[in-house]
Amino acid sequence: MNSYRRRRCGKYALQGAVQSHHFDVQSSDVYVTEYLRDNEVDINDRLGEALRMYQCIKWYATMDIAFYRTTPDREIQNTTGRFRTQPAVTSDSSELSVDRMINDFLHAIEAFNRLESQWLVDYILDFSVTLAPFRPAQGSSYIPTPTHIAAKKCVVNVQNRNDELCFLYSILVHIHRVEPKQNQSRVSL
Repeated sequence: MNSYRRRRCGKYALQGAVQSHHFDVQSSDVYVTEYLRDNEVDINDRLGEALRMYQCIKWYATMDIAFYRTTPDREIQNTTGRFRTQPAVTSDSSELSVDRMINDFLHAIEAFNRLESQWLVDYILDFSVTLAPFRPAQGSSYIPTPTHIAAKKCVVNVQNRNDELCFLYSILVHIHRVEPKQNQSRVSL
């Protein structure tokens, strides 16, 4: 059977940016919905803490489950399964709910049990939430072109010092060609 474990947090990738939070599991934890409801506050606290630190996170939950079934010969068979929720990106703590987790896990267990294999949940082995800061690629303000590239005169680097529209400017420069005699690096010509 599964022994009692203390919740632990592992920072294991990308210089500690990816975190895995493991939650207490006991051999008496059998029902997925009940387990997640019982730990809802703790789960939301961990995700909320990460949101306060990073403003936007990408996360998913993983649950390992022990199953059993009785064969027609009255033998008991055991197996385990690992189930994972779909990754989610959130920047608002009001979007955090265990309902989506419950739904994802129950659908995954149902899929595992297709073709009437008759596996029954024996107990939950492990539950964790893995998260990381989410920073989608985005433009920023002007960054000077390295000298060795600027000397070749093959790149237009628009000097947008007052906004974060550099990607838009790069597209506009491509669509609306500017004569080489004009200052191609200026936002307004």
